[in-house]
Amino acid sequence: MILLEIPETKRKIYLPENLAECDGNQYADASHLIFKFQQGTLSYEDFRINMLYKLLNLKKGNRKLSDDQKEAKNSTIYQLSEQIDSFFEKDDEDQMVIKQYYIHNHTPKIHDSFYRWYGPADEFNDISFGQYVDALNVYSLLEQKSTPELLFSLMAIFYHKKGQKYDPKKVETNAAHFRHVHFGRVYGFFLLFASFQKYLFSAKVYYQGNELDLSILFEKEKETDNNTAESKIPGIGMLSIAHQLAESQVYGPIQEVRKTDFWEIILRLYDIRKRDLDHQSDIKKQEETAKANSKKK
Repeated sequence: MILLEIPETKRKIYLPENLAECDGNQYADASHLIFKFQQGTLSYEDFRINMLYKLLNLKKGNRKLSDDQKEAKNSTIYQLSEQIDSFFEKDDEDQMVIKQYYIHNHTPKIHDSFYRWYGPADEFNDISFGQYVDALNVYSLLEQKSTPELLFSLMAIFYHKKGQKYDPKKVETNAAHFRHVHFGRVYGFFLLFASFQKYLFSAKVYYQGNELDLSILFEKEKETDNNTAESKIPGIGMLSIAHQLAESQVYGPIQEVRKTDFWEIILRLYDIRKRDLDHQSDIKKQEETAKANSKKK
């Protein structure tokens, strides 16, 4: 949190430094403004000032001010709004991007005009593998072009009425309900899923006292030719993996694989991948040993 002091009122207030530090309402308001900024309907300066007002719950007063007072007020607001820069960082291409290092669901439940909907727990630790596979498909489309319809669908995959389980046949019907939800909560969930994706690519989790580095699941395979160029194919394809697991009959047919707990599948994939890497390492050592022995002869 950033401590701000407003000289005119001698008031001290705390401003979230990034999305992770926002409470539920702040997160929704910030997400909505981020969407507008990314869509080009808000300039960066207007975005910062609007963020400041929303995050600090400031209201624009109606009191008449002199020109000097207006100038002083605008100057103070502008200086304070510069703190919103902390929500961003530069990527490898020196472009400003939102900081996304959180897996806490700021919106565990939402209301539309008729129902209450319950979303995934923190770390998505209560979802099925099928939900994740279906969500990845929608997410990949959103990465190409962000549309409200796709955002509603992404949310409908994870939010359900109390006591109900995920049913892919109901996604389209349920998605229609989220048209009546604060759009900041809808786009905020997309930002959460994107943050979760980033987390998965580098996560280190603890299981039975051991630290597991999940990044090995997403490493790109290298071609075996002399160029050793990296393959453009991702190191793991979830839909393909689901079918491979179904064929192995470890979890049963594809329908049962989809119903299996997401993290159970991920840990299973980690175990398979680690054994494969260990096997490759052993082969390489054997080849190096054989090569060294042949030189001695």
